[in-house]
Amino acid sequence: MEKIEEKLPFVSVVIPTYNRKKILEKCLSSLLAQTYPNDRYEIIVIDDGSKDGTDEMVLRLIKGHKSVGEPIIIYEWQEHTSAAAARNRGILEASGDLVILLDSDIVTLPDFIESHVFAQFDSGSKFSPDNKRIVHGRVIYTEDLDNPTSTKKKLSDMSMAFFASGNVSIARRWLIKAGLFDEDFTEYGWEDLELGQRLKKLGLRVVRSDKPAGYHLKHEFSIDKLPNIRKREIERGRMAVIYYMKHPTISVRMSTTMIWPFYLLVGIFTLFGWPDRPGTVKLIDYLDKQGFKTLLGVLLQLMIYYWYIQGIKEGTDKYYKA
Repeated sequence: MEKIEEKLPFVSVVIPTYNRKKILEKCLSSLLAQTYPNDRYEIIVIDDGSKDGTDEMVLRLIKGHKSVGEPIIIYEWQEHTSAAAARNRGILEASGDLVILLDSDIVTLPDFIESHVFAQFDSGSKFSPDNKRIVHGRVIYTEDLDNPTSTKKKLSDMSMAFFASGNVSIARRWLIKAGLFDEDFTEYGWEDLELGQRLKKLGLRVVRSDKPAGYHLKHEFSIDKLPNIRKREIERGRMAVIYYMKHPTISVRMSTTMIWPFYLLVGIFTLFGWPDRPGTVKLIDYLDKQGFKTLLGVLLQLMIYYWYIQGIKEGTDKYYKA
C-alpha cells in the first residue's frame, strides 16, 4: 500500500510583509509548529522594505531552527515596491508544487498546512501539480491571538472572491501560467482579484474550506490611525481604476462600486467634504472617548467611502492624462 507521505506534495508558504515585526513573529512561530511533515514544506518570507527590525527577528528564528528535519525558512529583503511584487518573488523562489499564500498578520493552528493539502485532494487521490483547485481558508478576526479558537466563526470569515490572497492555496504552475500578480498594482488593493480573473479563464475552480483557518488580530480604532486609513482607502480607489481598465466588465464595475448611484449617495452624506475638514478629527476623537460606538462606526464608514471615491477620481484623472 502506498504510504500517505508519498502522496503529500511539497508545500511553499509564501508570505509578503512590510513593517509587521511583532505579528509576523507570531505568524512564523505558528507555521513552525505544524502537524504537516517538517521536510515537506518551506516558509518563504519576502520583506518588502521593512525598517522595524523584521530582518533581525526572522534571522533569529532561522538560526533557532537550523536542526535537521526542521522546516526551511527562506528570508529575502527588497526595496519597498508592492505586495504584488513581493508575492511574485516568493512564488518564483518557491520549490513546492503547491503554494499557500498567507498574509503576514495571520496566525494559524497546527493543522493549517495539512488542512490546505487535504482540501486540495480529490476523493482519495494524491495531489497533482495540474490540480485546478483554489482552496480558500477562513480569515477569522479575533481580539485574542493567544487563544484564537475562543472566537466564534462568522459567515464573513470566508472570502467570496474567486481568488483572495490572504489565506489561499493553489498549484504553483497555474500562478505561473496565469502570469503571476500584475505589478501595475503598486498600491493597496485589488491585485489578487485581478489575478483571479485570469485564473478563472484557465478553468480553475474554487473550494472553500472551514479547516485551514487563519486568525487575524482585530485592532481597536484609535484617532492616530486615521491618516493611515485615509491613505489606504485613497490607494484602494486608485487601484480600483487600474483593475477596471484591465477588465472593463459590469461585474468588475459593480465589485469596485464604480457606479454613479454610489457616488451620489456618498456625496449626499459627505456634503462640503466634511471628512477632510479640520474639525472632523476632533469630533471623531470625542465620539471615541465618549463611547458613542454606533455613531462613530457610521461616520468612519462614510469617511472611508469618501476617501475611496477620492482615490477613484485621482486614478481616473491619471489614467486619462497618461
